[in-house]
Parts: sequence; structure tokens; C-alpha cells
Amino acid sequence: MTPLIITDIRKSCCDRGFDLVTAIFLGNENHNLDGLRSIDEKYIVILESATAQKESPQIGVRRGDQYVRMKLKINHGLCVGEAITFDGMNKT
Repeated sequence: MTPLIITDIRKSCCDRGFDLVTAIFLGNENHNLDGLRSIDEKYIVILESATAQKESPQIGVRRGDQYVRMKLKINHGLCVGEAITFDGMNKT
């Protein structure tokens, strides 16, 4: 599974007890993936997955980045800048 890096975490204004987390897919560049953290897919809800058509600095996404926005319970323990991957996702 391709690793992602978290670029933004904010409280959901619609769902109490949840955060909205943005992460971008890492390309082939050299990245320090020490401490790559696996997230169990049954604890997340993917809200959006896309390629950015324009820059969105407020969520850490640049034009051309492939990103995912997800909803996680607030006790997820993730931090901006942390590298993650998903457990249990089916490979295609």
C-alpha cells in the first residue's frame, strides 16, 4: 500500500467527536518513513479522494497532489506530518 502523509487535522463542525483528516499520497521521492503507522480501515470513513486541481494551503495540498480526506474519531492520536498506511484494504 502506498504511504500517505497527514497534512491537516481539524475538528468536524458537523459530527461531534470526529476530526477531518487530510493526507497526501507520497510519490517516488525519498521520504523518511520511520514510524510509518498503520490505520485499521474499519475505523475510518473516506469522504473524498482526488487530484488537486488548485492549491489549497489551508489543508496542505498543492496543485497536482493526490489526496484523501477522511473522518476519524477524535482519539485517533495522529499528528500532522505523520506517515500512515491503511491495514486491511484490499489490493487490486
